[in-house]
Amino acid sequence: MPKGIKTAEASQMDKILIIDDDLTIKAMLEDMLHAHSYRTFHASNGREGIRLVKEHLPDIILLDLIMPKMDGIEVCKAIRNMTLPDRPSVIIVSSRGDQESIVEALGKGADDFVIKPVDNRELIARIKAQSRIRSFYQELQEDKKNLETILDITKAISSLLTTDEVLYTIVKKVADITAAVRCSIVLIAKEDVGYVLASHESPAIKEIKLDLNKYPEIKEVIKNKRPIVVEDIPKHPIMTEVKDLVKDLEKMNVLVLPIVWEEEVVGTLFLRTRRFGKGFTEKEINLCQIIANSAYHAIKNARLFEKVSKEKEEMKALAITDRLTELYNHDFFYTRLDEEFNRAVRYETPISLIMVDMDDFKKINDTYGHRTGDCVLKEIADMIKKLVRKTDIVARYGGEEFAIILPHTKLKGAEEEAERIRTAISSHTYANLTEENMSMSLGVASYPSGKTILNSGDMVNLADTALYEAKRGGKNRVVALGH
Repeated sequence: MPKGIKTAEASQMDKILIIDDDLTIKAMLEDMLHAHSYRTFHASNGREGIRLVKEHLPDIILLDLIMPKMDGIEVCKAIRNMTLPDRPSVIIVSSRGDQESIVEALGKGADDFVIKPVDNRELIARIKAQSRIRSFYQELQEDKKNLETILDITKAISSLLTTDEVLYTIVKKVADITAAVRCSIVLIAKEDVGYVLASHESPAIKEIKLDLNKYPEIKEVIKNKRPIVVEDIPKHPIMTEVKDLVKDLEKMNVLVLPIVWEEEVVGTLFLRTRRFGKGFTEKEINLCQIIANSAYHAIKNARLFEKVSKEKEEMKALAITDRLTELYNHDFFYTRLDEEFNRAVRYETPISLIMVDMDDFKKINDTYGHRTGDCVLKEIADMIKKLVRKTDIVARYGGEEFAIILPHTKLKGAEEEAERIRTAISSHTYANLTEENMSMSLGVASYPSGKTILNSGDMVNLADTALYEAKRGGKNRVVALGH
């Protein structure tokens, strides 16, 4: 067992409730039990006994069969119908030792039967036997609960999408099973610097910087790579240098477990509890260490998922983006136009479309080469993006053609925006061109309009027609159709 770890077996003997109306028997039983350090309570009748079962939650009940008003069989049945945190053991202690009475008592929920007069050694032996049986079943329940916790955390690690969700699930589960007043995962960044990645108190608590010089228990775990329990925090020798900082933590315990990867402590699972005089069982420590070990994999898996998700988003962006201009591409233009057109029809709002074609762009490619032509197109695309509104959608339609979708915009507003773009492009001086200025022709269409537009395709055709008229009219101009 690692240094500093203590097991916490039951430090107190079982609580025993005596239900018997005979005060002489009650006194005799108490003398026997107190001699073996058992704690006792007494009820002189069945109804009082049932009340004390609810109040004191005894571990073992010594129950007489023959009592006035409510006999032992009725009391036993009532106890077995109660909802209690733990099932108490019931030992019938009776002068009625016939086979029929014994069989009936055991059939109604009693665990054992002792015949009066009671033999001291026999009674104590039977009580100890029931204690062992209760401990066995309690361990089974604890193992079941621990297994369920591990399964819940494993499920969280495999299904949750973010590091924050995974780590918060871990600390919340550990806090629940250990009754911790604080449970955190601390990332070790440097020798003296750590960061709280998650705390059970709130999902919002994360990435809080810690000066590890104020946490000698964490530094001890980093050094030795083993769990440590610090009982009664201010009085523990390891806390001497920071005792003024922890003076308010009297009668509290700390359990710190290492999160190790390739012989390096990359983090710790940190628990602070009010367990003065009890400590942590070896089973609890082992469970917490299993969970601590899984925390690294949770971080790694969650970050890997985030990395893959980011790569998918990047791939998605590449699929809809023109590589040269970084505008939306031809296919995505039609997807967005359909969406915006259908939205405009549904909510009876206007929408406009500007189709753009650079004038005589072939001369640029022929004179300066396609590489320079690409640079000019990129420059023009950047200018258009800066000139339009945030809600407008700009795409490279193909070659030296562009398209601009303008939601909630009537024809006049779109025409004015087209003219503003045309003026800026024609007056701009291009770094890669010695003499030539660029110009563009623009066609504008809107919905609703005086022209028949039934769908987004009709809108594109009308804007194309307007663009053709701008070219035919001498280029470097805006033509709007649909008044």
